Amino acid sequence: MDKPRYQIVFRGFLLPGFERGEVWNNIKNLCKYDDDTLYRFFSGEAFILKRDLDRATAEKYKKVLDQTGADCDIREVEAPPPAVEPEPFRCPKCNTEQDEGENCIQCGVIFAKLHQQQQRQATSSPTPAETAGLEPAAGHLQSSDPQDDSTWGKLAAYFSDHQEQAFVLKSFAMIAAILLFKNLIPRFFLIILFLISPVVLSCYVRFMAAESGRTYFQVLREYITFMPVMYTEGEKKTEGLAGVTYGIIFLNILIYYFFEKNVTIETLDNLVFLPHDPNPLNVLISAFSHQFLHAGPGHLWGNMLFLWAVGTVVEKRIGHRRFSIFYILSGLASGLLFVIIVRIFHGETGHLLGASGAISGVMGIFAIRCYFKSMVFPLPILGIFSLILPISLKVRLNSLVIIGLFFLADLSGGIGQISGSNSSNIGHWAHIGGMLGGIMLASLFRLGEEAIDERHMDIGTQAVETGKVNLEEGEQSLRFTLQRNPDNAEAMLMLAQILSKFGPNEEGEQLYRKAIRLFIENEPIKALFAFREYYNIYFKGTDHPTLFRLAATFHREKDTEMATRCLEMLSGDATTPPALREKAMFQCARLLEQNGFRDAAKRYYRQFVDLFPESAMSDKVRAKLA
Repeated sequence: MDKPRYQIVFRGFLLPGFERGEVWNNIKNLCKYDDDTLYRFFSGEAFILKRDLDRATAEKYKKVLDQTGADCDIREVEAPPPAVEPEPFRCPKCNTEQDEGENCIQCGVIFAKLHQQQQRQATSSPTPAETAGLEPAAGHLQSSDPQDDSTWGKLAAYFSDHQEQAFVLKSFAMIAAILLFKNLIPRFFLIILFLISPVVLSCYVRFMAAESGRTYFQVLREYITFMPVMYTEGEKKTEGLAGVTYGIIFLNILIYYFFEKNVTIETLDNLVFLPHDPNPLNVLISAFSHQFLHAGPGHLWGNMLFLWAVGTVVEKRIGHRRFSIFYILSGLASGLLFVIIVRIFHGETGHLLGASGAISGVMGIFAIRCYFKSMVFPLPILGIFSLILPISLKVRLNSLVIIGLFFLADLSGGIGQISGSNSSNIGHWAHIGGMLGGIMLASLFRLGEEAIDERHMDIGTQAVETGKVNLEEGEQSLRFTLQRNPDNAEAMLMLAQILSKFGPNEEGEQLYRKAIRLFIENEPIKALFAFREYYNIYFKGTDHPTLFRLAATFHREKDTEMATRCLEMLSGDATTPPALREKAMFQCARLLEQNGFRDAAKRYYRQFVDLFPESAMSDKVRAKLA
């Protein structure tokens, strides 16, 4: 027999000692109702605040609502008669009723994928995550059929268990596909395709606008850019300032226009690497100086645009000091490989200048530290008219694909220079040396580990904030992040938000409480945000010391309502340690008094005297009551 279910009903009656205006404000603050809803709330007709609750949960809600002054009733809901019709389809994850399809309209889970995952979990041995009470994380799911011993089955199992390697392999496959397309498709066909691309884009945008109900220009904004250079997508401008990158750009411009323009060729010849007239001093100086010299304005500005595109992203993640050192070391690696290749294959002394080798090193670091990032590569779609109206098509590619294409282009050009089929003055081997140097530095300092954490945090953020990723994938990535770092408060909070999206959840509640406890130590403002969200779902406090610190922080941030609420929870909880309860009750009474709630303050003052007659503050409280 099913357990009875209950609902919370309000019929317009108030508890003794409360006035309608006071209850109006209390309910508005607690439930976040608008004025229209509040008018219906006080209409006198039955207003159902909560439905389908068990008795214990209903009692908890009523206890909270009693504090507002609204006299609510707990009513048992009559069980519906047995359904004659077949049960409607419900999502096995979030239990949302819907027509059966490929994925859930509410949480976005793919039913076939979820079913396969459940089968794998049923047949496979417990993972460390399951032992700890967590679901398997992204990158660690047992995905293969245990009876599938074929080569493809083993490959599928491996890449399901190693999703980072699968991600990199997909990028390499994309590089191969682009190169194959470029070499197999006739050049004239590519020109025709380029010429008709504006028409194709316009038709596609019109179709998407009609499909989504948005305007033509709202959709068009997603596919065009006025930025003439490539850039990293999704970077928040407020997250730190890449001061070293901008400093290097400014220094290069300054040196070119105010130094190179005013010195002799002989001076510059002894600042390139290697110098034309080498000696121990200028060789040492040139190892660094050549990284800040350029052959012309085009060389300078092309390099600076590339440095801006990748340097600002990398520096924010690895820090100013490490970025400065890595930049110089990558420049040294580029110069060394260049002069070695020229000496070995041409029997000559190489002379190199330009920042491109060091910038290639930053690109190598980018490939390790930001491998998951998407970059926008602007493709001009107006031909020569793009010089007047710089409108470009946004070609979104994974950063590994773009950097890999640059590396292969340099490798091809470098081999051509060795074989004699390429006579350009571009320092392809300097680019290769710089990029390899950056990759080695990033690998040596394990920047890839930080990248894995950020990638899965990004997936969780998109699932919670933008909806571009379904909740199941976001949940798996956040669990994986917490397996790697159990004290990641940001991941805890987002996982708690996902688990609590459709109502209270025991694991979600514990994650909220732990995240708030971690935030209050280092990021108290985030703790306040998380607690407001948690309280609106669970209507309860956290552990006593954290709740007391939250009250102090709310008060410091001028949110006396939430500060009072935290202190009320501490004061009304008999399990609160006496010393903490004494402070909380006194401060709660003072806050109520300061905000004009004299009757409520008196109640707390009287309770304070009854519970703590020996307190040092009791005489002051008795004087107030007198």
